[in-house]
Amino acid sequence: MTVKYLSKYLNKMKDVYKKYIVLNKKWGVVSGCLFLLFLIFWKYLPRNFPTFQGDTLVMFLLDSFLCVTLFMRVKFSEYYDRVFCWLLLAIAPALCLMNTEEAVGNSIGKMAFLMVVLNYALYFMIFLVLYLLTNRIKITVCLGMSVFTIYALTNSFITEFRGNGIRTADIYAWKTALNVSGGYSLVFTHQRGYIILVAFAVILLGLRCGYRQKSVKRRIQAVAVTLCYLAVIYNIFWNDEFMEANAVKPFKWELTESAQKHGGVLDFAAGIPGLKVEKPAMYSSAKAQELKQEGVRDDSGLNIHTELNGKKPDIIVIMNESFSDLRRRGNFNTDTEYLDYFYSLQDNVIRGYTSVPVFGGLTANTEFEFMTGFSNAFFPPGIMPYQNYVKDNTPSLRDQLFSQGYYSIFMHPLSSNGWNRKNVYQAFGFDKAYYSDEWENMEMLRGVVSDSGDYKDVISRYEKAKKENDHVFLFNVTMQNHGGYVDESYESTVHITDLEGNYPFTEQYLSLIKESDNAFKELVTYFSTKENPVLICMFGDHQPSVEEEFFNEIQQDSKDSDIVKLAKKYQTPYILYSNYEMEGQQFDNLSVNYLQVLLMEAAGLPLNDYQKYLENLYKSYPVINVNGVMDRKGNWHNWDEAQNFKEIQEYSIVQYKELFDRK
Repeated sequence: MTVKYLSKYLNKMKDVYKKYIVLNKKWGVVSGCLFLLFLIFWKYLPRNFPTFQGDTLVMFLLDSFLCVTLFMRVKFSEYYDRVFCWLLLAIAPALCLMNTEEAVGNSIGKMAFLMVVLNYALYFMIFLVLYLLTNRIKITVCLGMSVFTIYALTNSFITEFRGNGIRTADIYAWKTALNVSGGYSLVFTHQRGYIILVAFAVILLGLRCGYRQKSVKRRIQAVAVTLCYLAVIYNIFWNDEFMEANAVKPFKWELTESAQKHGGVLDFAAGIPGLKVEKPAMYSSAKAQELKQEGVRDDSGLNIHTELNGKKPDIIVIMNESFSDLRRRGNFNTDTEYLDYFYSLQDNVIRGYTSVPVFGGLTANTEFEFMTGFSNAFFPPGIMPYQNYVKDNTPSLRDQLFSQGYYSIFMHPLSSNGWNRKNVYQAFGFDKAYYSDEWENMEMLRGVVSDSGDYKDVISRYEKAKKENDHVFLFNVTMQNHGGYVDESYESTVHITDLEGNYPFTEQYLSLIKESDNAFKELVTYFSTKENPVLICMFGDHQPSVEEEFFNEIQQDSKDSDIVKLAKKYQTPYILYSNYEMEGQQFDNLSVNYLQVLLMEAAGLPLNDYQKYLENLYKSYPVINVNGVMDRKGNWHNWDEAQNFKEIQEYSIVQYKELFDRK
């Protein structure tokens, strides 16, 4: 009896199978191969993740589902097939959101509900537009999932290398990304494997969607619904009151925290309306001119005594890639000192720490502040002035030095495409610009020009220019210390000795800084013997993006307030050395927008009115950047508070006039 019922049951199952299940033997072979690849891939992945075992089980189940889906298809009725397709269209954006946040170690479970909803709305908007264009859910799901998976992986790599993800301003910087990409190693982690497998699973399900809207009436309705949806999205994201009330505005300073709070796509989209710089409140050209003249006073804020006796020194400026002293953030010991020579210089030296506007990347923003004396504090979050604001009449340090008879040279051992530099330095009016295609001494380290090779070319270019010009200004941007610090062919020479954690990225970085220190010694030694006066200025563009755990460990016993810790994250050392008599001084805190003024004072050269304005503003606020300001008493104020200070508001008016309203 039991056998009879069992046989009857199996026959029914067989009938259901024939009715609803379709197998593809060729795809069965493919799926089997994919499953084997999964097993091999997971075998050789590093096991240094605390949740590895749990993730492996999830991935095993996901891969099994993927493989089965490849060669097995369930036949639905037309109604259920349509329902399945629409459900997949609704679910796919949510999975894209999950993947994108998971890729950078963020969890949608930790985000505010409103932020999750707004992020989903943006993802769904893209899927709706794709459906509007294709009228095929199959194509919509497959294409949308592919695009957002590429975005998620790209965003995770960028976050890993520079400390923050894709920003709105990066739209203009794709050429720069290509230039520096060779210096990074892409590590394929289990997390990224998970994201890819999720995407594949959804795409395979999408390929099973045969539903297509054939009714013209329904198509028109779909278009109308999509347009209404787009209108709602537009009104939300371009509604300042809504954005302000719900704290959706991107943070100006802590870009990573901003993306974690808002979600990557929402943070990106919320930054679009702010790409345009609005006029400051109560702005007028006449008022700006009046404020600048009022700020031009006789009492100097950065008065440097020199004994040049009317001579004009040649000026060498080095903006050293990722140059910093990590002990600014906290104490740690190494088996070898890495900045011996830098700190040994005492005579005819001015030094301190300069506050820069970026961390881990976006070099050109520091470069812009030095060259122009303008502050990024008054620009939208993540903006790139070199990409957006520099025009033919944009004032710069070169203008002032040109008026003093200086021949100007820009040097950078990378392509001219990076950060739009070719156009920028043409707009600044530099007499000559040299990039990698014209480099003479290509001494390489980790695949980029070393500081030592870079400085040899600086000396060569300087000497050639000096033969034909009385005064030379040379601005050099180096590349040696650019992240990431994962080159296994480069053996670290500096090792951390007193911390519990293992920090190979940090040790490689410190080893590179030691190389920079040695190269700087060669440069200074050469110019110290010159009979004509020479002034050398070197500063770092930003701190490096190394292991976050390293910074956490060295700061754990710090008594600094949160705002001071944040300020130190954006500080790099600077030094001015002269081969002539110059009063040695230390300006510990100086934002980089003031650095050109200090340079002019150390060179014994006259200042223009804007530089005089900055010099006197320095007396009240030695540091002004997007993190906030430091007043003359050493008190730090965050930007929300500082932007209401009278002198800061006046500075925004003067800067707007100088940058955007020059007539």
